[in-house]
Amino acid sequence: MMIGKNAGTGSEMGKPSSNPRVKEGSDEALMAAIAHAGILITIVVPLIIWLIKKDESEYIGFQAKQALVYQIAITVLGFIASIVFFVLGIATLGFGFILYLLLIPAGLAAVIYGLYGACICYKGEDFRYIVIADML
Repeated sequence: MMIGKNAGTGSEMGKPSSNPRVKEGSDEALMAAIAHAGILITIVVPLIIWLIKKDESEYIGFQAKQALVYQIAITVLGFIASIVFFVLGIATLGFGFILYLLLIPAGLAAVIYGLYGACICYKGEDFRYIVIADML
């Protein structure tokens, strides 16, 4: 079973591949879904799942690693955006603070995308984040 850059058809642009990797509702599918849904709790969830299950299941290992990298990237980008918006807020005498409102829909979109990944994984299908999956 190949998981990586050329891991099947239909997996471009964050779409799941057309071929299921594991049985729907199985323990593997559940653990992969929990790794993606961990975006609701903390970055530690996919890290723990990846550390514990990476040798047991290639599917869980890949999905948990993707979820971990995605959640770290979202956290770092949010932090950088906060700093930039703060500096702009000061530089524009307060008008730049309005940009902080952009963080709400951006954060919500990031959470929804992670939960979408959880749903796809729970079905037993291969979910791939748009940019991250090709880097792993």
